[in-house]
Amino acid sequence: MSLASRLLASARQGGRLFRLALYVLDAAVIAVATFVAYYARFEGTVPPAFASAIPRAIGAAVVVYLALFTAVGLYKLVLRHVSVDTMLRVSGAVLVGFPLLALADYLLQSSEGLRLIPFGVLFIQAILVLLGVAGIRAAARVVVYVRNAQAGEGARVLIVGAGSAGSLLLHEIMGRPQLGLTAVGFLDDDGRLRGRTIGGVKVIGHTDALTRVVADEEIEQVLVALPSAPQATVRRILNAAAEAGVTTRIMPPLVIAKGSVSVTDLRMVEVEDLLGREQTPIDVDQVRTTVAGKVVAVTGAAGSIGSELCRQIMHLSPATLVLLEIDETRLYELWLELRQIDADVPVMCICDIRDAEKLDRVFAQHQPQVVLHAAAYKHVPLMELAPDEAVKTNVLGTSNVIEACERHGAERFVLISTDKAVAPANVMGLTKSLAEQVMLAAAKRAKVLTVAVRFGNVLASRGSVVPIFESQLRHGGPLTVTDPNVTRYFMTIREAARLVLQAQAIGRTGDIFVLEMGEPVKIVDLAKKMIALSGVPTDIEFIGLRPGEKLHESLVQEHESLEPTGTEKIQRVVAAHVKNRPQPDYELLIDAALQGRVEEMAQLILAFDPEFATRGFHEPARTSGAMKDLKASAKASE
Repeated sequence: MSLASRLLASARQGGRLFRLALYVLDAAVIAVATFVAYYARFEGTVPPAFASAIPRAIGAAVVVYLALFTAVGLYKLVLRHVSVDTMLRVSGAVLVGFPLLALADYLLQSSEGLRLIPFGVLFIQAILVLLGVAGIRAAARVVVYVRNAQAGEGARVLIVGAGSAGSLLLHEIMGRPQLGLTAVGFLDDDGRLRGRTIGGVKVIGHTDALTRVVADEEIEQVLVALPSAPQATVRRILNAAAEAGVTTRIMPPLVIAKGSVSVTDLRMVEVEDLLGREQTPIDVDQVRTTVAGKVVAVTGAAGSIGSELCRQIMHLSPATLVLLEIDETRLYELWLELRQIDADVPVMCICDIRDAEKLDRVFAQHQPQVVLHAAAYKHVPLMELAPDEAVKTNVLGTSNVIEACERHGAERFVLISTDKAVAPANVMGLTKSLAEQVMLAAAKRAKVLTVAVRFGNVLASRGSVVPIFESQLRHGGPLTVTDPNVTRYFMTIREAARLVLQAQAIGRTGDIFVLEMGEPVKIVDLAKKMIALSGVPTDIEFIGLRPGEKLHESLVQEHESLEPTGTEKIQRVVAAHVKNRPQPDYELLIDAALQGRVEEMAQLILAFDPEFATRGFHEPARTSGAMKDLKASAKASE
C-alpha cells in the first residue's frame, strides 16, 4: 500500500493520528525545502558559516509554518474535499511566514552584519514549502478520485442541475464511495454548458431530454439539484422522472444557503412537489385590516386547515387568537407552536361546537370579532356509517357557531366548505351543503357578515389520499385506488388557507366563494407517480368506489355559475333562482339526528334533495344499517 493510501486509511481510523501524520509530513517537507534552498542558493556548495545554521533555520521554519498552517485550519480539512480553498489557505500561510522569517533573520543578524539565513534561501524555501505542502494535498485528492473511480459501479445517477448545487453534490458523491452512487451525467437548461464536463462528468443535455437519457444511460436514480428554480420547472422535471419510472430525490431550497451539500440533504419527492402551484400573491394589507388588533376565533383549530389558518393569522397581528378544538392533544401542540410567535396571543379552548351552552360561554368570555369555522366531520366513508353524527356536527355545529356570533356581536363569520357539497352524493357532502344553507339563512338575518369558501381536497390533510398512499408505500404497498377513472381537485394547505383569508376580506354577506383548483387529478396517475418516485416496487390495487363516492367532483351546482372577483384564483358563486325549490327544515333534521331516527332523517333529506339517493355509488352490502335504511327509503319513494 502506498504512503498516500496508508494516510487515507489512517484518516478513516482516527482523526488525531491522521493530523499527526500530516504534521510530520509537512515538517519533513519544510526540512527538505530548507536543505534544497541552501544548496540551490549556493549552487551546490554551502559555506561552513552558513551550513552550521541549517538546523536552526529548519527548526525556525518548521515552528513558524506549522503554526500558521494550524491557524488557517489546514489540519481540519478532509482530503477528499481539497479544493481551491485549500490552496488559498496554504498560499496565505506561506505569504505570512516568509516575511516573518525574513524579519526574524534581520533582527538576529550578527554584530558584523552577517545574516544567518540569506534572503535568497528564505525566498526559495517559501516557494518549495508552498509547492510541497500544496502538492501533498493535491496528490491525496487525486488518489481519492482514482480510488473512487475504481471502487466499482454503484447505482447510476443522473444529476439535474449543473450549477453550484449540482457540482457540490457531485463532489460529495465522488468523495464518498460508500454511498454506492456513480454519477453518469448532468442535465441543465443552460445551453452553454452542454457538452462540457464538471469534475469529469459530462453535461449531457437539456432537462427536456430526461426521459430519453434515463433510458439510454440506464439511470437508476435522478437527483434534482435545483434549489432556486421556479416550482413549475421542478414540477415538470419530477413529472418527467415519474413518467420514466425512476427513483427521484430532490434538494430542498434552503440547503444551498449553508454552502455545502450532502446526499443526506436530499429528500424524497413529496406530492406537493408534483401538484403544488406557484404561490398566489394576496393583498396582505387588505387581509390584515380584517384581523389586526381583533379577537379572532378558529373552530377546528388543530385540524389540517384550521391549524394553517392559525399559523397565518398569527402573522397578521390579532389581539387574541381563540383556538376552539375538541382534540386536546393536538390543541396543546398547536398552542405551544403558536406561542413561539407571540406567547400572549393564542388562547386554548376545549369546546365541542355541538354544545351550544359551552360555545355561548366561550363567546361571552372572549367576544370574538372574526370567526373562521373549520370544524367539521369530513371523512366520507365514516360519515356513511354515522349520518346522525355528521348532521350533529356539520349542521347543528354550524348553526350553533353562527348563533353564538349573532348573540355576542361578532363582525364576520367564515364557513369552510367543500366541493363535496355540490350535488352531494354522500352524507358528508350533504351536511356541508346544508351548512352552506344555514350560512345563507344567517345572511338574510343580517346580524353578522357571513361568507363561505368552497374548495376541493387539500394535500397531506389528515385522512386524505396522499397520507394513505405514503403509509402504504412505507409498508411496501400495494397502493389502493377506488377506480381507474376517479379524479379529484387538489390544493396545498398553505395556498388554501391564504386564499380563505383573502376571500373573507373581500366578501359581502351571503357570498359563497370558490377557489380555483386547477385541473382535476386522476388518482391512479398520482399513485403511479408516487410509486415511481419513491422507488418502492409495488402494485396498484383497485378496490371499487366506496359508499357515497363519485367518480368526479364539481365546484358549482347546476343552477350556479361563477363570476370573477378581481382577485386571482377566487371566484364568486352566482346562484340562479330555482322555482319551487324545497327549503330544508333544519330543526326537524337535527332533532331526528339527536334522537337517532334514521328513517325520519331519510324522509327529510329526500324532501329537499330528491336526487340525493341517485348520485354517486352505493353498495348495500358495504353500507351501514343507517344508510341502508336511508337508501331503502329513497328507493321506496321513487
